[in-house]
Amino acid sequence: MPTDRGATPNGAADPWAFSINRVRQLNEMTVEQLRVMLKGYSGDWRQDTDSSRHLPPPPLEKPVPSCAERIRMPLPSHSGAMPLQEVIAARRSLREYLDESLTLDDLSFLLWASQGITSVESDDEGDVVQRLRAAPSAGARYPFETYIALNRVKGFAPGLYRFAPGEHELILVREDASLAAGLRKACYDEAFIEEAAAVFIWSAIPYRMEWKYAYITHRMLAVEAGHICQLLCMAAVSIGAGACPVMAYHQRFMDDLLGLDGVDEFAFYLASVGKNDSGGS
Repeated sequence: MPTDRGATPNGAADPWAFSINRVRQLNEMTVEQLRVMLKGYSGDWRQDTDSSRHLPPPPLEKPVPSCAERIRMPLPSHSGAMPLQEVIAARRSLREYLDESLTLDDLSFLLWASQGITSVESDDEGDVVQRLRAAPSAGARYPFETYIALNRVKGFAPGLYRFAPGEHELILVREDASLAAGLRKACYDEAFIEEAAAVFIWSAIPYRMEWKYAYITHRMLAVEAGHICQLLCMAAVSIGAGACPVMAYHQRFMDDLLGLDGVDEFAFYLASVGKNDSGGS
């Protein structure tokens, strides 16, 4: 069966070559089929879940390799943030950035505002029951991981990092001075991707949600990605920066850049971030 893998971003072959048969297959899907994801399941899905079968839930965060470099972030705090009404009025998709770097405080605030822990609930014995995040998630299942491609952030080498919200830490995936250029290629040569100070990339791990919500999971993923990205956009404006949400990327290339299997975890949404010379307006 033809595949759409094509060449890798660093391969010698045409970087956008992929099977024309695969394109034809996608284009021949009916509108009704494409809408299934959005409509969900028409029956009662609640008795057909792994949760209803009393199977253990999947973890809400990926494990951290014992040898990984962990960077503890400062507590989220940012002075001089704009009032919410001004933030909402000023939010625009920003594709032109200053050469100015983001600071450690900037990065910590943006991570907290989009996927950080905002409340910890404990039982009567003091054991943690739930860690609730800034963005809402059905059943508090939190199906997304946050990867950050850092290009110009003070104190950080360029490369790929993963956010661990439970400890408010960054996990170094790899230092990579060529990552910004690779992301640009994966985003169909959009220059602003390479010029951004940082690119937030959210990957989906669907089973975290499928465990509880079965057939309606996949429309939930689309909705929840929007919650997260909108929070990032508003947080960026509030600190004199800006963000641009991006859906135009080559799926396989992006998954390869992140080191994802493309099946149980895959890139889902991303946003570039950088400083704005108009102070977020």
